[in-house]
Amino acid sequence: MRLLVVSDVHANAPALEAVLRDAERRGFDATVFLGDLVGYHPFPNECAALIERLAPTASLLGNHDALMLALIDGDEAYESLEESLVTDVLARQREHLEPATVALLRAMVDDAGGPGWQAAHGAFRHRFEYLSTVANAQANLPYLREGVAFVGHTHVPKVFASVQTNAGDLWRSVAFRGSGERYRVPPAARAFLNPGAVGQPRDGIPLASYGMYDVSLRRFEVRRVLYDVSRTQKALHEAGYPASLATRLPLGR
Repeated sequence: MRLLVVSDVHANAPALEAVLRDAERRGFDATVFLGDLVGYHPFPNECAALIERLAPTASLLGNHDALMLALIDGDEAYESLEESLVTDVLARQREHLEPATVALLRAMVDDAGGPGWQAAHGAFRHRFEYLSTVANAQANLPYLREGVAFVGHTHVPKVFASVQTNAGDLWRSVAFRGSGERYRVPPAARAFLNPGAVGQPRDGIPLASYGMYDVSLRRFEVRRVLYDVSRTQKALHEAGYPASLATRLPLGR
């Protein structure tokens, strides 16, 4: 069983299209979508249609997705928790969301799992916690019921793996810089696997990032894919989105 693991699309259709072309050439059996369909870029409906076509085994609610639903439902208390750029963009997107996109957002869940794996958008202790350090990973380890967990939210592809020893838990972190880099989770280890962001990478590499996980081999591969950044930038300018969103894309920030 090969799982396509996709996270943090953020309404960047050119990036998602490139990811799916690359993934389909390599083949996969099912999809795990870790959330954040909306936000930042002006293609929410197009991205929703692409995700729906995949019929994900799991489709998780990201923090931007949750905020969008709060805005749709008039929950001003949630709105106050987010920075203004995020809410401004989501308020703009809300006016153009198609019913099918809203339905997809409402069907998303906080966490999910399958044989040998579980998933959350951010973390398990707190759903939108950034699992970005060994300390965060240590705090979330007691919540793991399975050997591996898929997480997103940080926009940085990375692995945190733990093996229990007589001296305590031994941790290893692995960052993925190139395309096709792999990490095989040791048989006795438990690991958090982050595929990075499709729509807005933040590790200085402006390539769309996604993951492939072989369940039987416990092997995680991160793929980095070139996409038409200029098409997304042009759409951002035409839609009147903040200029900083277009500027950061070729910088991978």
